[in-house]
Amino acid sequence: MRYLLVLITAILQIFFSTLFNQLASKLLRPRGRIISRKERIKRSWVRTIWLVAGTLMLFNPALPVIMIIALPTTFLSFMILDEMQ
Repeated sequence: MRYLLVLITAILQIFFSTLFNQLASKLLRPRGRIISRKERIKRSWVRTIWLVAGTLMLFNPALPVIMIIALPTTFLSFMILDEMQ
């Protein structure tokens, strides 16, 4: 039950931080570099992949299982984000 509560809390934090960032970017003038649509899509893919991987890690919180899930997920994330350049 505790893991389910942690999972729901993490998902809500990610959702609300993303929502807050989107609202803030519409209200404030961005000072950093402009992110293209393609890059935003790929970042959302990586975010989704990590949410799924985190969910799987919470369902079976053994260190070998976490490593088996986290290492390929990290590699896949870098591979997707490196493709942008």
